[in-house]
Amino acid sequence: MTKETHERERMRLLLCRRKTATAPAVLSSRTARIAERTRCLGLEPRGYSEEEKDRVYRAYRERGSKRAISRIFGVSRNTLTRWLNKRQLERDEKPAQ
Repeated sequence: MTKETHERERMRLLLCRRKTATAPAVLSSRTARIAERTRCLGLEPRGYSEEEKDRVYRAYRERGSKRAISRIFGVSRNTLTRWLNKRQLERDEKPAQ
């Protein structure tokens, strides 16, 4: 990061800091700074729609490799494993007809 870019970033954060409410006192000062910076830069957890999860699940059923699927879709293997386990539980809980 160049000195000029760093200075612009710092000024943007300072301006944003004035617009946002102060962080609760429960948070440590470091956590509060990170939360404020995240909020100011507009960074939010991505979250995945059910359509995206279904697309990933179908691809996993075709390929069967968590590593490949995680690379293709940009989803961590831990997240993929959690989705697959949840999908398995949902499938097991459905009553047989």
